[in-house]
Amino acid sequence: MKCLHVLSVVAVATLGSFVAASTPAFCAAAKPVAPPALADAHTNYSVAQFQGQWALMSNMGTINVMANKALGPAARLLVALPEDLKKIVGQDRFSLARVSGTAWQGAEGDLTATLTLISENSAQLHITGKGGHKLDLPLYRND
Repeated sequence: MKCLHVLSVVAVATLGSFVAASTPAFCAAAKPVAPPALADAHTNYSVAQFQGQWALMSNMGTINVMANKALGPAARLLVALPEDLKKIVGQDRFSLARVSGTAWQGAEGDLTATLTLISENSAQLHITGKGGHKLDLPLYRND
């Protein structure tokens, strides 16, 4: 009978430590740290966060993004492509208007260019031609 009593005490102690270990405070401390959130539909980047020099993940020159001084619907981003990309695309400058908090878009001739900010240090330039040709360029900040 004494062994049964000792066994029940050990079982209760083990159960108590299991319940204490599974409390929300313990579980919250055990969760891995989440990476920073990327841009979503509610993100609204300022014009200044688009400006600057952006580099491709290759040996091409940098893409320069500048803004005019206008505000509101008249605001424009001016995208200047390096000589290497000018040879591929056929032109070296685009004027873009804001379409969302993370994207600017503009059409020049038969090309449409869209610059989308993914985070503060990464972006994507998507150029589409009328013939269905597409060029996606992942960019990172080069400032």
